[in-house]
Amino acid sequence: MNFKKSWILTEDGSHTLKIEDLKETYHSLHGALRESEFVYLEKGLHFWQKANPQAKCRLLEMGYGTGLLAYLTFLRNTESPVDYTSLEAYPLTVNDYKKLNYNELLVENTDLSFVAFSALSWEIAHPLTPTFTLIKHHTFFEQFTATHSFDLIYYDAFGAHAQPALWEKEWMEKCFSLLSSGGVWVSYCAKGSVRRALQEVGFSVERLEGPPGKREMLRAVKP
Repeated sequence: MNFKKSWILTEDGSHTLKIEDLKETYHSLHGALRESEFVYLEKGLHFWQKANPQAKCRLLEMGYGTGLLAYLTFLRNTESPVDYTSLEAYPLTVNDYKKLNYNELLVENTDLSFVAFSALSWEIAHPLTPTFTLIKHHTFFEQFTATHSFDLIYYDAFGAHAQPALWEKEWMEKCFSLLSSGGVWVSYCAKGSVRRALQEVGFSVERLEGPPGKREMLRAVKP
């Protein structure tokens, strides 16, 4: 995807990228870091871990994007083991990652910087710590075939105005089939059509308070 990109500083001081042709950013302009932590870690991973203490979480991310969410999960997960699988149809380059300011913002107790994390090869499982393994697949979600079920899906596609097909019922049904019983689907999205599609394929769906700048978000659980 050779679209023109621009780097934008969001309100919490963290960068996001904007795809000019799609008029779409990878994160909320109210705060890329805040949105990622609130929607996906707090309302997704920590919610699942609270219900499944000490269990390994098999996590699927739909949309690797800038890698912020994967790196945050690597840094901030302290509860239990995570096997992290991420899908991306249009990977950024290492130079793209270097222009983001996450290396400077996320200076924590790890020898693996954001840029080094971003440079990890695709299609290979990387056991980065005894409790965190990462594998990135260069593929479309529509073409992805899993070899096992998942416990949590971070559904982080571009918004419906930019990628409408990925929010249709067919792909909510695929998410349902990919999850184990008790599995969780979480997204910044709050569209009524998406909520109804999730319910129609069998999920129990909650509207939750959204991150700063967004009134609501969605979380769904497979019975």
